[in-house]
Amino acid sequence: MCVVLQLSWLKANLMSFDSLYRCIILPVVEIFISGLVKLDFFDLPIYFPTIDEVRQVIEEEEGSFTLETLKTIKMGWDANLQEDVDFVVDSKMKGELIAKSIRAVFETLLSAEFGEDIMDELFSRYAKLVAKLAELETLEHTNVVVSITKDP
Repeated sequence: MCVVLQLSWLKANLMSFDSLYRCIILPVVEIFISGLVKLDFFDLPIYFPTIDEVRQVIEEEEGSFTLETLKTIKMGWDANLQEDVDFVVDSKMKGELIAKSIRAVFETLLSAEFGEDIMDELFSRYAKLVAKLAELETLEHTNVVVSITKDP
């Protein structure tokens, strides 16, 4: 049996993700200050493994798996939008795309803390901040592709 895994947000590109992470905090603070939500304490637990940590976890399962492939692929958040060379992707579109991706990952955590009613507003503000960030830097993420086979 062969298993292929794809993991995102490796420490290799932490700077880009750190900027995106900070952008999600700003709308939370704005919404708190405006009185739309009450906040006593908020923690968003995130861990970014290194490629060596991924390799070590697999290899520590001695006798269980054989590591066939371990690759990193660095790509822009807007990679899927750039397939058509005649299509120009502006920063607003990048902000909206990234906001949708981040929302898919974090909405459950955030709505548990702040409620579902505020999510559209929060991610709308987030998309605008990310659009501004996209004008200043290239926003990339690193995918890790792992292929393992189960040992007999």
